[in-house]
Amino acid sequence: MKKTAVNGWSAFRAGLLRALRYRWVLGILFIANLFSALLLTVLPAGALAGDPAHRPAIRQIADGVDAWWLIETMMSPLTEAILRGAEPGLSPGLRQGALLALSTAAPLPLLAWLSSAFLSGGLLLTYAEAPQPFRWFRFLWGCWHWFGAFLLLGAVQGVVSIALFVPVIGAAVAAVAVVGGWLVWIVIPLLAPVAVLWLALWEYTRIVAVVGGTRNVIRAFGGAVSFTFRRPLPVAVLYGLALLLLALLHALFRCGLMPCLPLDRWLLVLAVQQAFILTRLWARLARLAGGVALCKTIQFPVQNNVTYQFNGGNYVYPD
Repeated sequence: MKKTAVNGWSAFRAGLLRALRYRWVLGILFIANLFSALLLTVLPAGALAGDPAHRPAIRQIADGVDAWWLIETMMSPLTEAILRGAEPGLSPGLRQGALLALSTAAPLPLLAWLSSAFLSGGLLLTYAEAPQPFRWFRFLWGCWHWFGAFLLLGAVQGVVSIALFVPVIGAAVAAVAVVGGWLVWIVIPLLAPVAVLWLALWEYTRIVAVVGGTRNVIRAFGGAVSFTFRRPLPVAVLYGLALLLLALLHALFRCGLMPCLPLDRWLLVLAVQQAFILTRLWARLARLAGGVALCKTIQFPVQNNVTYQFNGGNYVYPD
C-alpha cells in the first residue's frame, strides 16, 4: 500500500474528518463512557441522595467520573448538620446504604478500563482502514483481536505512570510548599511537555500495534518510541492542535455556556453536559485518527513484516 507524506496539520485535519465520518465509532464510545459514568454515580446517589434537588452535584452526572461528586455527596449530611448547629451524624439505615453503595461501586472503575481496552482496537482499525466504510464485523474483530494486548498495555501503563509521576508530583508539591506559590509558574511549563510526550508514547503504542498488525506490546512500544523521536515536529504539531481544540471546547463550555444556563433546569444542564461530553470525545477521536494518519506514513519494523492486504473491500492482516 503506497504511503504519502503527512505533516502534523494535515494529520490533524484528516483526524477531524475521520472522527466526523465514522459516527458509529463516536456513538459507541459515547454510550460506553456514559454507561460507565452512570454505574459509578447512580449507585452511590441512590443510597446517599434522597432529594435530587438537594444535590447540585448530581446534575454533573454526565461529566464523567468525578471524585468530588462522591465526596460532596458523602459530606452533605455533615455539612447540613454543622450549618444547622445540630449534632452531625448518620442514621444506621443511611450508614448501611452508604456502605453498600460504596462497596458496590468500588470495583466499577475496572469496567471503564475494560471497555476502553476492548474498544480501542476496533476504533483504531476503523481509522486505519479509512476510507473504507464502517463495518460491524471488522470493528468487533479489531476489538477482540487486540483486547488482551491492550489490557496488558493499560495495566503496564498504569503501574509505570504511578511509579514515575507520583514521586515527581510529590516532589513538585513539596517544593512549591517550601519555596512559594510562584514556583508553580515554573513547574507546570516543565511538567506539561513531559506529560504530553508520555500520553503520545502510549497512544502511539496502540496505534503502531493496529497499523502494524502486531499484538506484541514490547515491539509496538519500541515502534512508538522510534516514530515519536524520529518525527518530533509532526507529532508535536498534531498533539498541540488537538490539545488546543480540547482547551477551546472546555473554555466554551465552562465560561460560555454554563454561566448562561438556568441551574434549576437540571435536565437542560444535563443535556448540555452530554453534548459537551460528546464533543470532547470527538476531539479525542480526532487526535487518535490523526495519529493513525501520521503513523501510516512510515514503515515500522513490525512482527513478520505484516502489511495490509486488500481483500473484498476489507484490509486483512495475515497471521
